[in-house]
Order: sequence, then structure tokens, then C-alpha cells
Amino acid sequence: MSTPSPSLSRSSASSSSSLADRWLNQRAYPDLPAEVERLLREAGLAWHDQRSAEGLLAEAESRCPDHVAVMIAQYRFRLYKHRFTDALTYAGKLLAWAARGAGLPADYWRVTRADATFASADPALRFWMWALQAYGYVLLRCEGIADTARAERENDGLQALRHLAWLDEADQTKTRTLLQVIDGREQVDPTE
Repeated sequence: MSTPSPSLSRSSASSSSSLADRWLNQRAYPDLPAEVERLLREAGLAWHDQRSAEGLLAEAESRCPDHVAVMIAQYRFRLYKHRFTDALTYAGKLLAWAARGAGLPADYWRVTRADATFASADPALRFWMWALQAYGYVLLRCEGIADTARAERENDGLQALRHLAWLDEADQTKTRTLLQVIDGREQVDPTE
């Protein structure tokens, strides 16, 4: 059995390193400083090391607290780590940001079908609907709080999801399916 030559190993390592650097330095958000976007990517790579990932996310937030990419990264990190109470903070920030961008009332329960055409492909409206769904979902998943507060949050989460289902007549967000699963009303065929 032959062993790889040292020059081949170095070349392969160098290639991997340059590939990683290219990914870390790529730009998806022209309005976000490059160093902040890199912090978000580094946080993704540090997923397994919670302290490092949180430090990178905190640094990104300290530099650009109101940028949607930073808020999404903070939300997703907490959601995927099942830290739903923490994720709720960022879901609320995203919902407020999305409401401003879509020209909708800040309080989701004041939004009516007359405020917008929710069946449209308008990215601002679609993002607002996603943010409302995320907000309702994390409200349902919050744990470690007193039973009365938990019941209130669950009720608030269901209200948010039901309001979205009412607004989203075409069920583009599949919130009705989510509510059926939550309510246990019927088995949902995942192939549909």
C-alpha cells in the first residue's frame, strides 16, 4: 500500500483551506459589512461549540443589531438548539422588522385581509408570514416556565398560527397542516 506524498497532502490541505476561506468570505448580503457576514458563517461552523458560536453571533449583533441576516442567524441558532424561549426574542424582532418592511401593523392581530394580498408572491409579505409562523411556533415550544405562563404562551402561539391561517387563504405557509398536527385532528399524509 502506498502512502500519499507529503506534497500531495499539503496540496490537498491547502485546497481545503482555500475552499473554506472562499466560503467564509463569500458575500450574500451586500448591505452587511463583510466582516459581520464572515462572523455569521464562522458561527455556523462553530455549531458544535456553543460558547464560540454564541460569541461570534454576539459580536455580529453588536456590530449590526438590526440587520435581518443577523437576527435570522440568532433565531435559527436558538431554534435548532431547542432554546425556544431565547428563540422567541429573535422571532419577535423578526416579526417587527418584517411588519415594517411589508407596511403592516406592528401588532399581528391587527393585520386583516384588507391590509394586503397575502396570496401574492411579494417577498416582504411572504417573509412576514414566515416570521409570524416562526413566532407562533416558538411560543408553543417554550419550556421551563410556570404552568400558567406556559398555558398563556401556548394559547398565544395558537392564536398567532390561527391568525396566519386565516390570512393565508391559499395556505402557502402550510399553517393549516401544522395546526391539524398540533390539534391532532387527523393524520397528515406527508406525501401530499
